[in-house]
Amino acid sequence: MPNHNSRLELGTLENWLWDAACVIRGPIDAPKFKDYILPLVFLKRLSDVFEDELQQLAIQAR
Repeated sequence: MPNHNSRLELGTLENWLWDAACVIRGPIDAPKFKDYILPLVFLKRLSDVFEDELQQLAIQAR
């Protein structure tokens, strides 16, 4: 069992994340996977900015 006070090395984390992405991606090649992920990242960013703008408008309207 890992020690909770030990630090995770960056290389280990990168390998874990890459392995997780490969499991999620399935049979799709890594370069083609970006065709699915980049639009989702863009929509997430767009949604976050929209929410921030709504909050600023709500504060200004008070």
